[in-house]
Amino acid sequence: MNRDWFRTSAHHPGRSLEIVRIAVALILITHPVYALTHPANIRGFGQILETRGLPIGLTLAWAAILTQAICCLMLLTPKRIWSGWLILPGCLGNIVVLAMGILLVHAPRWRTVGLPDGDQQPGAEFSVLLIACLAGVLWAYWPRPADRPAKRLANEPSSSTDNSASTSRVSASRGFALVGYAAPLILLIHPVGGLVTATHDPEGLHQLGLYFSSIGYPFGVVLVWVAMFAQIACSMAIVLRRCVVAACLGHIYVLGTGIWLFHAPYWFAIGPANVVGPGQEGMEYSVLLISCFVSLMLAYWPRQPVRSGWR
Repeated sequence: MNRDWFRTSAHHPGRSLEIVRIAVALILITHPVYALTHPANIRGFGQILETRGLPIGLTLAWAAILTQAICCLMLLTPKRIWSGWLILPGCLGNIVVLAMGILLVHAPRWRTVGLPDGDQQPGAEFSVLLIACLAGVLWAYWPRPADRPAKRLANEPSSSTDNSASTSRVSASRGFALVGYAAPLILLIHPVGGLVTATHDPEGLHQLGLYFSSIGYPFGVVLVWVAMFAQIACSMAIVLRRCVVAACLGHIYVLGTGIWLFHAPYWFAIGPANVVGPGQEGMEYSVLLISCFVSLMLAYWPRQPVRSGWR
């Protein structure tokens, strides 16, 4: 009984979306926890807000930090508590905080990692991916008419239950699809940008290849080019829903190697000098991407065909 590894459909999207929800909440909560244990960062955040023309910057900074902390705790609540109603404000609050961060701090810059030497101002891509993940969770948990209890006729004992379950599955599938497209497309910008840059200034990629050679990797320059094209191929495969498991494994390998060589042991990737974390191009962004690809890999892992009977 063969499994179709080339083309398969997602199964249990709700389970995979739960992985994304927990990962996003745990990643985000590290920022307010760090800020609350380092009040100087909050004061610096307030000063940045005041330079953007906002009054009572320190008060707004405290409000943002506390809002994010509370919303992350809401995101972490089990689905069975109040039927997931706490998750909705948790998503909305974090989306508002992240969107304001993009508007006031990160925009118009895009890249969060791989910044030029001396550039300590990360861009919006990490926050955009977080918002996409939260939007997917929000879509899945948003209440719909079929989810609400309705009066049933005596001869229709299970129709509303069936409709509710069907609506929940469709909502989870669509919410998870948002994550499934956002992660590969956002990551795709890196290798495509690298190829565009290489046409004008190939020296940067050449130096990166020499660095790989210096730490023991053979054919370092060739390896850099292979990694870029591999990321492009993996992202396109996921978007087209072809060989999703293999493509996710490819991305996880490249991202894991990047954590090992460049980002670890630092954690924080965003926060201007750095407001809610040291911001040393740490591994939180890569960890979020890996979480998305693990959830995709589990959702698209081909299921074993069920035998119809013994012969």
